Amino acid sequence: MENMMQGNKIRRVAATRMNERSSRSHTIFRIILESKDANQKDGPVHISYLNLMDLAGSERVSLTKAAGERLKEGANINKSLSVLGNVIRQLSEGKEFISYRDSKLTRLLSQALGGNAKSLIIGNIRPMIHREVADGLERLWNVRVNCIWEADESSRHGEVYIFDHVFNQECTNSDVYGSVVKPLVDSFMEGFNATIFAYGQTSSGKTHTILGNKTDPGLFQLVSNQLFQHVADQVDKRYLIRCSYIEIYNEKINDLLDKSNQGLTMRRYQRKCAA
Repeated sequence: MENMMQGNKIRRVAATRMNERSSRSHTIFRIILESKDANQKDGPVHISYLNLMDLAGSERVSLTKAAGERLKEGANINKSLSVLGNVIRQLSEGKEFISYRDSKLTRLLSQALGGNAKSLIIGNIRPMIHREVADGLERLWNVRVNCIWEADESSRHGEVYIFDHVFNQECTNSDVYGSVVKPLVDSFMEGFNATIFAYGQTSSGKTHTILGNKTDPGLFQLVSNQLFQHVADQVDKRYLIRCSYIEIYNEKINDLLDKSNQGLTMRRYQRKCAA
């Protein structure tokens, strides 16, 4: 937890018209779990990855009124989110070619999205603010346990979205964790690569989902608790836990565990990309 908090001190945030502390970069906190049978000195080592991703929110220039550096940041954020959406769609459609190389974000996640890897997207939704209502963006939605659909009085063919679960505004991070996150972490500890995305519009609470606070622990703390309890319980195995914390800012990769925040270079080995 200290590593993540230290990294957040140098993560890039800035004020926009929509958010006083808007994330200007995507971050990936990666936990690497190595395990082997304690009774086999030269036995096989099993390695799995868990990525906790705080995605910067997509932005509308008409609302943020961004200019200069903020405009450049917003354009790069939107572009990388678009590429991520394309990659996820290509994977879901079983396409032969997946466009991982179109952004640094998807290149880093290439081994955590395809194949037997498992992913979970937590969509953070906030109420419309006055500027959005004034710009005609307000839409009315109905909600059930696992379904959201547009209540469009002018048409019977509004949009419908099906989810694993839909949480109300009173839910806590622990509620989300117990319902949809814990099974994915169980898979990670069994040897599968996994990625958890916190996604949504700017100022929708994505960073709170990952980090939480003293009264409502975030997913990182809850994952850590489960992981270390699992390691303590498995007396017949030996474990090595490593972590990294990086940000992708304007298509540059920075190490958030290095106080100098120096840029990292992507390298390709064994058909995989790493920074």
